[in-house]
Amino acid sequence: MTRRRKLFLACLSCRALVPRKVAEEAGRCPNCGSTDLTENWEGAIIILKEESELVGKLEYLKKPGRYAVEVGGE
Repeated sequence: MTRRRKLFLACLSCRALVPRKVAEEAGRCPNCGSTDLTENWEGAIIILKEESELVGKLEYLKKPGRYAVEVGGE
């Protein structure tokens, strides 16, 4: 069985999910600028607006965007 590549990479610093193509072209997270990106993540939270009840309740949810629930290093 072959393992499929994930379409997004997760930032180890801010947990933002970055489209693989953007991550490979820029080499860094557009959210925080970190170069520590990984394919090793599980689950996703998508925040659509700043008024969301989750913004601010979880330390890494500071603004709208896609975020990984769990992130591990490689």
